[in-house]
Amino acid sequence: MSQKVRILKVRHAGCSVFLGLDSYGNRMWTRNPERIMDWLCDGWRSRYNQHRAQRPQRRLVEDVTTRERMWVDVPLGGADVKPAVKDSQARLDCLWLACIPSPILASCERVENTGWFAGLKRKRTNGGRIPGFRSRHRAPQYFVCWRNQSKTGNALYHRTGKRTGVVIITGGVPKRYRREGESEARWRLAIHVRISQPVREYTSVSVNWTDRTLVFTNTPLPVERADTGRTVGLDRGCAHTLATSEGLFLDIPQPSVKETEEYRRLQRKLARQDRTNEKRGGRNAKFTSKSRNRTLQAMQRIQRRINNRKDDWMAKTTTMLVREYDFIAMEQLAVKAMSRSVQPKPDPDNPGHYLHNGRGRKSGLNRSILTNRWTGIQHCLEYKTNLAGTRLVRVPAYDTSRICNACGYCDKENRESQAVFHCRKCGHEANADVNAAKNILSRALNTIGMDDADERRQHVCQPVQTGGGHCR
Repeated sequence: MSQKVRILKVRHAGCSVFLGLDSYGNRMWTRNPERIMDWLCDGWRSRYNQHRAQRPQRRLVEDVTTRERMWVDVPLGGADVKPAVKDSQARLDCLWLACIPSPILASCERVENTGWFAGLKRKRTNGGRIPGFRSRHRAPQYFVCWRNQSKTGNALYHRTGKRTGVVIITGGVPKRYRREGESEARWRLAIHVRISQPVREYTSVSVNWTDRTLVFTNTPLPVERADTGRTVGLDRGCAHTLATSEGLFLDIPQPSVKETEEYRRLQRKLARQDRTNEKRGGRNAKFTSKSRNRTLQAMQRIQRRINNRKDDWMAKTTTMLVREYDFIAMEQLAVKAMSRSVQPKPDPDNPGHYLHNGRGRKSGLNRSILTNRWTGIQHCLEYKTNLAGTRLVRVPAYDTSRICNACGYCDKENRESQAVFHCRKCGHEANADVNAAKNILSRALNTIGMDDADERRQHVCQPVQTGGGHCR
């Protein structure tokens, strides 16, 4: 949660800021606020790249003597990259970092860590390369400053008018780096911004000096709601993203026919471009093709629109569920294991060949599971129920689609198809997903007070003997 505002102007007060040494070894100072902002952005980016250089990436290397090829972890900055150092040592190694405020340098490691794992997740879902370094020319001039409530204060916001405010960033210059004739040791940078609404409580500010914008990173607000006394069970599926125990179906928006056709057309175009470029200049030549990059950007625009619609639906739907219900029950699903690819099945009678393992059908199921955002929905509900003070209980998922909610009879023949549930004992008929959601709710209500991860089956399943088996 954040608030974005426009930077109007920047003003400097206090002592001259030490910028380091020039190419001739002479010390440099400045009182120009524009130059100070560039210096802060450059220092933050440099420290960010130092942390990024330590990230390991797996590479295939070959032993010179034995000619054996093996996979090893090499730092992103190269095998000869310098070891990681603390901020205090980095100030001594690079004099031009000496006077950058600590709340700015301290933010680099955490922002880099978050960006690294978010980039790896995007790579797994949408493809692309591993996250790289921040470039001065391609990436915007940018820095992050933690809010500091100490004696001097840092990144503190003060309102100056109905639609204006100012963010104060302070720093100091050690005596050995101070300009001759100046006794003052502190400097102060005032970033004047235009606001459209009151600034809420925040933990840090992010300054995009290229776009002249500033973002307040707000602390999460509690979800406003009134106690309703209602309970609900949720069943996640592929035909319907969510089915509630009250018979309501909630479906995540899927890409339109036009978007799907356009994306597939671009995929075919990209395949032709790759084959052409590889014939002309080898396998790596395709990465330098401008037309290929334009095709990739067009594909990314389509995928971005689809993801934005899904994110919007997921945020609104989970908020609605948290506001409407005091108690929510879900299945405890191992989505990562459920969406794992099928392992090859070697043919014992024909070495080098493989038996049919249903890989095509399993790939389609995996796609459907990931498209419906099962894990994302669970994470959103966990986050919002904590903010709202309500409860989310996760129960074991075994036999929820086979048990009759009316009589408790358990048999795999009860579920005739994906949507039809027909009890072989009492004749109860219902939608299979709704019946499963009711079983999830009743199972959760019977296990209140127990640890969500340690429920035992004898507490959640009625021991009704069946003709074809029993609930185990």
